[in-house]
Formats: sequence, structure tokens, C-alpha cells
Amino acid sequence: MDEKRYSCEHAVPIEQEPRHHLVIENEFVRAFAVEIAPHDRTLCHHHPHDYLLYVVGDGDIVSAARHEEPKKLSYCDGECELSPAGLVHVVENLRDTPFRNVVVELLPGVGSLRRGDDPKLIAGEANITEHFADARAAIFLLEMKGGSEVLISGPSVVAGTPHGTALDHHVPSCLTSFNDFSHLAWFPSGCQGTLRGFENPTESALVFQVGRTDK
Repeated sequence: MDEKRYSCEHAVPIEQEPRHHLVIENEFVRAFAVEIAPHDRTLCHHHPHDYLLYVVGDGDIVSAARHEEPKKLSYCDGECELSPAGLVHVVENLRDTPFRNVVVELLPGVGSLRRGDDPKLIAGEANITEHFADARAAIFLLEMKGGSEVLISGPSVVAGTPHGTALDHHVPSCLTSFNDFSHLAWFPSGCQGTLRGFENPTESALVFQVGRTDK
């Protein structure tokens, strides 16, 4: 593999990498909607914090980390992982379709938070699946049928996926609506909101809960 193709001598901060769209920034998290066009590649960029990655749609990429051999990686829709701080790399999309994912960085302040309640079905039909969990964060996928309602508690980041889902809110600090994976909402501690599925077939959303689990 041509390492010069993936030169990583000069790295930019992740928020300056144009395919990483910073949507939420506060003292606890930074959330990015990432989209790499077919056969496009990112600038060399630096991940300064531990981060959660959730892949939206299947993908085949090359990840070329600084001072390492480039690696070909394949992802399936819904894969998620926690990556440690410090990664400096270039990512190339090998497919004829966009490579899309959501990145949620865990900033030092997240250690002061206690995690809220898990998403809870309160009306209709929905599948709530935990895809990842550790001492600092958890990721849930919600697959909601029309007329279903799921109660969400902060602190958490909520992301739409390509099938839109409407968001009703109980406090002004919660986002009012989203209809695409790049539309992200921050629920602070003490905030609750109701996700409502309006359309059939099934709609979906992601919930990135953050904070400690100790009481």
C-alpha cells in the first residue's frame, strides 16, 4: 500500500477536518457528524480525547495512522467502539457510497456526571438495544414504529439516523426536532424528552448516554 498516499506529517485538530462536522460542544462532550464521500479521504487529523464511534451504514475504509502501516477496515451498519485518545490518522473511503458515522468525544468533565435512566418505552412498539456500555458511557439504538414514544434522560447525546424521528421536549435546553443523522441533540443532566415515531416503516435514533453509573 502506498504510504505516501496517506501522508500524516502535518495533522489538523479534528474540528478543523472538513468532513468532521462539529455539532455539539460543551464541557462534557463534543459530538461530530462525519461523512466521507465515495473514494474521498480526510486530512490527517488528531483525536485528542477518548471517543465513541457509531457507524451508520456499511463501510470499507483505509485508516492510516501516523508511523504505522495503513490498515483496511470493514464496518457493518450499527458497529460501535470506544477509541483511546491520541490517534492521528488519515481515513479513506473505499466504497461507492458515503462513509457516515457519529463521533462523541468524552471530555474530562464527563467524569463529574452521573448517568441518567436508560431509554424507556412509554407507548406503542419499539425495540431498544444496548450496543455498547462501559463505566463512562453507553450507546442505545431505538427502532420505533409509527405512534411509538420513548422517554430519554440526560446527560446524553441523541442522534437521528437516515429515517427521521421527531423529538418532543420538556425543557427549553433540549433540541426541538431532527430528521437526519447529522442533527444531534444534547440532553443535559435532569433533562427528559420524548422521542416519537411518526412514520412507517420503522424509524430509528441513537442515544449516547454519558456519565458514571455509581449512585
